Amino acid sequence: MKKLSLLAILVATTCFAFAQDIEQIKTFALLGQTQKGKEAVDKFLAVEKNSKKPEAWFYKGYLYNQGSKDSSKTLAENMAIKNESFDAFKKYRELDPKSGLLTEQNNSPLFDLYVGYSTEIGVVAYNKKDQNTAFEGFKRALDVHDYIYSNNLTGANGYKFSALDTTLVTYAAIAAYEAKRPDDGAIYYKKLADANVSDPQYLDVYQVLADYYRTKKDKASFDDILAKGRKFYPTNEEYWMALEVDYATQGVGKPAVFAKYDELMALHPNNYILSYNYGVELYQYIYSDSVKAADVNQYKDKLVEVMKKAVAAKSTVEANFLLANFLYNNSIDVAEESRKIKGTKPEDLKKKKDLTTASNKSMEDAIPYALAVEPAFTAIAKPKNSEKVNYKQSLVILKNIYEAKKDVAKTAEYDKKVKAAE
Repeated sequence: MKKLSLLAILVATTCFAFAQDIEQIKTFALLGQTQKGKEAVDKFLAVEKNSKKPEAWFYKGYLYNQGSKDSSKTLAENMAIKNESFDAFKKYRELDPKSGLLTEQNNSPLFDLYVGYSTEIGVVAYNKKDQNTAFEGFKRALDVHDYIYSNNLTGANGYKFSALDTTLVTYAAIAAYEAKRPDDGAIYYKKLADANVSDPQYLDVYQVLADYYRTKKDKASFDDILAKGRKFYPTNEEYWMALEVDYATQGVGKPAVFAKYDELMALHPNNYILSYNYGVELYQYIYSDSVKAADVNQYKDKLVEVMKKAVAAKSTVEANFLLANFLYNNSIDVAEESRKIKGTKPEDLKKKKDLTTASNKSMEDAIPYALAVEPAFTAIAKPKNSEKVNYKQSLVILKNIYEAKKDVAKTAEYDKKVKAAE
């Protein structure tokens, strides 16, 4: 019989011990003895030379993933165990690129880990109102998703992940925002925006991101997301325009803010919301207590200009009433200026006459806009209280105008309508 050297004996003993340890770990896994298996694989990998054995890392990944399903542990504890499982699987594939133990199972341990992060951690935590943990669960599920996708791994029946898990990305974004982590939430909403999702359910993606970039004063990103929002959701123009106005006018006082409005008007000359809001700002400024009448004439002309654009873009109760109300009030203001002139010099008489003419014109100009309120109002199926008030006030304006013009029939007509609107 041929003698074995001591070295050969040691090698054979080591190989036998290794095989024995792995078989024992495998047995624990097959029997569902997770805790014993975890202890055995940890003990095995604690030996430095064993850390280069791919099978050990596979079983660590498998056993730790099973151990992370323990309902007696906290979500944080199970999350930490899943993290070790994921790291172990990655280490296994690094040491064994063919990764036969995963392949023969259609990579199901990795797919199961993906589902576990999402449902066992993310969904459970979200339902418990623990949005921070929910976000971390969804985030880690997406990490596993991206790992599986980037490595082109196939599941049962040839199943493959798509490049973007839109549902899970949405969950991560929502959880982050509810956890008061807008920077994290924006990262995941941006993934959806970069993919140009455009179904109705994704409107929030563009609204939230636009508001986020507005807050951050990131103009390039704001402009980009606003353009996408307008492209995919044109019926929400009122919201997009309001955001654009807010971004452009942040921190700018009156009257300097009107220059900002003019810049926007050059970009959106036929936008109803922009014109109407500009008109409201001008109206409030003209009639504010801190402004002297002599300083506002240029703004009066601008108000008429922008409100005519608003009405041309969309003939609404609000726009027609605002313009009619301004023109009517302005006629009274100008008439008052005329009455204050007591001098008899030619220049005084001329100024008085010019003011009277201007007052009469402003009153006449108010009529068509006051008249336009009624058809706009009757076209509304369920008018708001503000629309009802504006409608009634437009009738009061018409009654007063025709009374000033001494048109008895028209005065009576609108007096009756005023009472009917009460």
